[in-house]
Amino acid sequence: MSEKNQKVPFLYRNYVRWPLMIGMILVVILGLIYIFIVDPEKSPGATIPCLTHECFGVYCPGCGDTRALHALVHGNILKAFDYNLLFPFAALILGWYFLVALTTLFFRKRVMWIPESLPIWATVSILSVVFLFTVLRNVPVWPFTVLAP
Repeated sequence: MSEKNQKVPFLYRNYVRWPLMIGMILVVILGLIYIFIVDPEKSPGATIPCLTHECFGVYCPGCGDTRALHALVHGNILKAFDYNLLFPFAALILGWYFLVALTTLFFRKRVMWIPESLPIWATVSILSVVFLFTVLRNVPVWPFTVLAP
């Protein structure tokens, strides 16, 4: 192996990064096509059920995400919020991380901003919101029943 190849990080080598980028894009596109075609409400067997809800009968923070994604790919943002209030925000963050990863592979350096790490207060705040959301969406009293998927 030449010395030039040894200086290039493994993920930035052409024989690794191009198949990786193409694979990333294909997985996302095929997943979005599948969720666009398959309606989780009309064919529940075509998607993976929530194991937390199946085993314990309570809603986890991710319950309703598949239906929310189905609503989002159909352009119905309000319906997505109705299925899971946190999902559209999580989808934006995950989409941003995907674009950062893709552009970093393409240009072989980071060209989009993403924090190196979160401050402890931000991590605690996010976990607190998710925990509170999980608890409140399982309270069987209005107005908390609005949070249930």
